[in-house]
Amino acid sequence: MHICNQVFAIDHHHGQASRTILSGYPSIRGATMREKAAYYSDNMSWIHESLLREPRGHRNMLGSIVTDPVSDEAAFGVIFLHPSGMFDGCGDSTFATATAAIESGLVKAVEPITRFTIDSVLGPLHIEADVNGGVVSEVRFGNVPSYCVGSFEAALQDRRRITIDVSFGGLYYGFIDADALGLELAPEAEPQIVSIAQELWRNLGQELAIKDDEMDRNAKLDLFTFVRRQSSETGCHYLVANVYPPGSMGRTPSGTGTSAHMALRAAQGELKDGDLFIQESVLGMTFRGHFTACTLSRGGLGINPVVGTKSYMMGISHFVIDPADPFARGFIMPA
Repeated sequence: MHICNQVFAIDHHHGQASRTILSGYPSIRGATMREKAAYYSDNMSWIHESLLREPRGHRNMLGSIVTDPVSDEAAFGVIFLHPSGMFDGCGDSTFATATAAIESGLVKAVEPITRFTIDSVLGPLHIEADVNGGVVSEVRFGNVPSYCVGSFEAALQDRRRITIDVSFGGLYYGFIDADALGLELAPEAEPQIVSIAQELWRNLGQELAIKDDEMDRNAKLDLFTFVRRQSSETGCHYLVANVYPPGSMGRTPSGTGTSAHMALRAAQGELKDGDLFIQESVLGMTFRGHFTACTLSRGGLGINPVVGTKSYMMGISHFVIDPADPFARGFIMPA
């Protein structure tokens, strides 16, 4: 008789599905979250391979795994996952993880507002959640300091030249004006949008010649975000399509992307301290944000962003991973 791994998780969505993995796995060792992430990568990658890839997940599935905290102030730690590995930061999974923690009892629900801190690789995430009857109606989190890195021009195969604005919000985003390309930002335009992003990655690679002085390294292109300004009477409002490698279009506005976008618009003078910023996905889901200006650790200008939305519970899962299963580690079908 062989022994099956049994793992427990809670699924939420806000257009984008994220699976919070709560128990059924060994302790993730490390004195810091960076050490825990390295230990996870070296010893426990079977978790995201099994639970986020097909047949138990899909190529757009996001996730997180809960760890012991590494600081006195935090309720727990978190490592953000995707089907092929880890993210240092992920706003979508922050919303889902915080909601799962409250609704599962990992964190005590305090009404009307529950506040707690989560340790992450990028630092502490300060959570504030509106709660009524034990159900979370909105989660807001203070993201890491975010900032504009710089801009450059790139050429497409058809010789059109475009401007790419690079900004950091936990990940690096390359922002592109959709109108400059004549792009419709809609679900049915996904093949065209993804194709342009893939062409740019092929031509440019992910690492850029643009120096990120705050991180003392070259900036990367973790995602491309195609944007269109929306007319709005209630704040600065943008419709966006986020694309991440090797070629998937995000279903939500993106929390780290909203942070990076606010930093860009602040640097361009379009957004001020306290202004409401709304970022809308091609599915019509919205994230709301605001910020206070800050001075970065190396003296540059940035923002302290706060981003919020509601995540909806989809299910509580008790997964069985049978070692005899030919797809115990999952699979990813080519796009």
